[in-house]
Amino acid sequence: PSALPLRPYSHHSASSSALSMVNRSKNAQKATRSSSTATMDSKPSIPVANKNKPKQKNTKKKPKQKPQSNTGRLRQLPPLQPATEILSRAQRQTFQSIKDDTKIANARRRTQKRGAQTIDMLCQKLCAPLKETVKTYEREFKHMHPFEKVVMELTIRARQKRDGLTLSKLLDDVHQGRKELLSLSKDWIYKIKNAASARESFEYTEEAKEVLANVFLDLIQESWTGIAELQKSLRNVPIVRLDCPAVVLVGAPNVGKSSIVRAISSGTPEVNNYPFTTRGMTLGHVQVFWESEEDVAVGNVAGVSIPSEKDVVQEKLERRGVKTRRMKEEEALENFAKMNDEGDGGNDDSVDANEVVTSVVDAGDGTGNLEIEATNTIEPTISKRSFAVSQLCQIMDSPGLLRRDNVDIRNEMEELTLAAMSHLPTAVMYVMDLSGGAGDKCSSVEDQLILRREVRARFPRRPWIDVISKYDLGVVDGARERLIEIMEAERMEKAKKGFDVDEENYFIELSIKEGQGVEELRQEVMRMLGEVRVVLDAMAKMDERSARL
Repeated sequence: PSALPLRPYSHHSASSSALSMVNRSKNAQKATRSSSTATMDSKPSIPVANKNKPKQKNTKKKPKQKPQSNTGRLRQLPPLQPATEILSRAQRQTFQSIKDDTKIANARRRTQKRGAQTIDMLCQKLCAPLKETVKTYEREFKHMHPFEKVVMELTIRARQKRDGLTLSKLLDDVHQGRKELLSLSKDWIYKIKNAASARESFEYTEEAKEVLANVFLDLIQESWTGIAELQKSLRNVPIVRLDCPAVVLVGAPNVGKSSIVRAISSGTPEVNNYPFTTRGMTLGHVQVFWESEEDVAVGNVAGVSIPSEKDVVQEKLERRGVKTRRMKEEEALENFAKMNDEGDGGNDDSVDANEVVTSVVDAGDGTGNLEIEATNTIEPTISKRSFAVSQLCQIMDSPGLLRRDNVDIRNEMEELTLAAMSHLPTAVMYVMDLSGGAGDKCSSVEDQLILRREVRARFPRRPWIDVISKYDLGVVDGARERLIEIMEAERMEKAKKGFDVDEENYFIELSIKEGQGVEELRQEVMRMLGEVRVVLDAMAKMDERSARL
């Protein structure tokens, strides 16, 4: 708001203008009556019932389509700049934008207007990012996928245990601080507008800028920094794609889950011989190939490759329609092969394939598309075009679970594992170390078997495989028999309920160190991933929004 000069008030001018307004109003009413009379004479009479009948409005509202919750919203949270940087940018932009209004000859009024506009703009620049952040968190949390919502709540809970602060408290502090800044700026603007002289108005403006800056840092900086630290942890959570089949590794701490993820996927979790090495979700990827959709359903895997991180990034870019360097190279080689097939084989003017690739890549397509590969040669990898069906799949390493007397009381890491099984389309690999070397405190053989029975009972219909890891270290006497006994009881229970049951109790004896059972495990994992893919395809047919891209 600007302090424009007011016209001096006088009784004479007020009364004369009032009389002129009354006269104009009477003349307008006469003209309206005469024109309406002429119109009614020229047109046929309208029935009173129809004339006074109100127009019917279409009260039917189109149903609002509920936004589909998907993963990745944690990374859509707005990046937060430091409070000091927000302050300096607001001060700089305000100084560059507000200038003296040379049309105002009176120095006092000119200074009042500039001062009021300066404080108003400075306050708006300070409050805008605060308001946007609070609204974004409320919106994203409302439409967040259940898994990521649990991840967010667990991260907030861990932060609360450390320093007693919660996200709602931090956001409320920011909101209240913004309201205090707005109220304070209005008071200073009133003071500036009512200054007795131009010098006094200028001094009020300078004092107001200093007060707003100090209040902003005092009220906002601590809470703002807390939100930034919390958001940094949330943005580091790996994005689990709902359109990609996944296998989650579950088991007690220190049973070898991380070693398995390293052996069969691109994941690189930390591997150490102590409990709770994995303190969050670690995600690895594997590319699976099938000859046809029928092979997917029956589990006939045609090929498997472990993609690099560059391959995973390229796959994401392809889904977004971005043409990468490798795609250009593959297209160039395909075009070159077609040229050789169509032309005669004896032509001496043939072009070398590497030259074709180099020329195409160097030329580019003029769109500034991102290039990922650094060389002009294609490494010999399994091509997606070699098979009818290919799928990027996910292998998830999860924190260890503990056998507890009260299954409803678990720590944040355990709840993260259970949330992945509850809210994500995953198969389950239950990993056990029956050698007795995992530790008696939290991972004894008996505790692992009891935990396995509890988890299986909670997720009875998930694709499932049992793995005895570290088999080279041996098995405690009676552990295999106890496992078979538990599995046999589960088979009988499923048969009573009418579910399909396996012909025999099946588990894999695995030793990553000696390479025993690794290939068998890999084939079994690919089979389960195919089962999950079939389920995802069925879900996509029922709801087009959940279709895989």
